[in-house]
Amino acid sequence: MTAACSSLAEPTATTPLNPDYRSTIAKHLKTAFKDAVLGGVEISDPRWAQSNKGWGWMVCVHFQDRGHQRTYVFVFDRDDFIDERYAVQTDNCAAETYSALDLGPGIRPGASGDPGPLY
Repeated sequence: MTAACSSLAEPTATTPLNPDYRSTIAKHLKTAFKDAVLGGVEISDPRWAQSNKGWGWMVCVHFQDRGHQRTYVFVFDRDDFIDERYAVQTDNCAAETYSALDLGPGIRPGASGDPGPLY
């Protein structure tokens, strides 16, 4: 009976983390929220986690959308996205440490749908 329970243990991270994961997440974020006004984008460090669709590297992303703080979760394996959704409490995103995420050249926070500064 013990042998059967051991098969439920968390698998180890067998897929190496893509060293360019931050760029991959930034590109996908811009695609997933193309109509949103994004500002103050921050990303957590990746961790090996299980989603409803399988195991993969998970990051939590904080951003401002029209004055509201949002937290979104990406679960990925190299360049393939296994799952993505708004964070829920069991994702434990509140306990993560975040750093700024660059959305890429020519993109400034709030650029989508933003008329720009008024001088």
